[in-house]
Amino acid sequence: MNKKKAAIIAVCILIVAIIGVIFIGEQRKNKSNKESYNFEVVKVESNKEEEKAPKEEEKKDEVKISLVENTKGIPVLYYHSIGDDGNGDELVVPTDKFKEQMKYLKDNNYHTLSIDEFYGYVKNGDKVPENAILITFDDGYKNNYENAYPVLKEYGFKATIFVITDMVDKVGLYLTTDQIKELSKNNIDIGSHTVNHENLSSTSRENTKKTLKDSKEFLEKIVGKPVTSIAYPFGVYDAATINSVKEAGYTIGFSTDMGWAKGKTDEYKVKRVYVNATKDMDVFKERLSNPNYK
Repeated sequence: MNKKKAAIIAVCILIVAIIGVIFIGEQRKNKSNKESYNFEVVKVESNKEEEKAPKEEEKKDEVKISLVENTKGIPVLYYHSIGDDGNGDELVVPTDKFKEQMKYLKDNNYHTLSIDEFYGYVKNGDKVPENAILITFDDGYKNNYENAYPVLKEYGFKATIFVITDMVDKVGLYLTTDQIKELSKNNIDIGSHTVNHENLSSTSRENTKKTLKDSKEFLEKIVGKPVTSIAYPFGVYDAATINSVKEAGYTIGFSTDMGWAKGKTDEYKVKRVYVNATKDMDVFKERLSNPNYK
């Protein structure tokens, strides 16, 4: 009998021991799962924090440019060639001088305009940023791409190049089709400077219409968008020229008349500020600060 009781007691103890082991194992498992779960939550939250950080940083980098009424006018710079092989030619502005001028614009918070933004100002008096400016180049020299474009891109500047279309891809000094395409995709507007740099006031009416139409269509095929601006060769134009320009579908015309462009004035007689190799930085600064410069 004592042996039977002892056996029963032993069995009971064994059962209790087994239950205890199972219970402790479950507790440890639950604890482990809980800790793992908490770790995952913390990890996810941490990732969320990391995701938020760049967005907050982006917001800090965003600079809102306020637009203002401009009654003083906007200087429209016009260059030709940018390089170091001018040999005394005033049309060829040395690369270092051009860099110095662009750095001055950047350091003094000038805001470059696209041709559409500028048109809105001249035509309708649209608001523009403080210290608004338009940068233009006549003729379409290859060194506009090689020497000017990298500087403009470095500062995030917009500009407009007026191209003589018969020179494209044919003469080594001028822009290629591929260069024009790249420029057009990167803040550089493309305008017409006619097919062969014709004097639009002295050529026949028929020739004027043809060169305006042909140059416009040629450039539009390259850039894949409307070409709406023209710079008159030699800066020469008259009433008949302007009528032909309008009929050809251009919305704005640039002269070489000296001075700043004003809002709500004739958009086919835009004045410009000539920049050449003979003028120093003091002259450059004065022409940017005084609409009535001499």
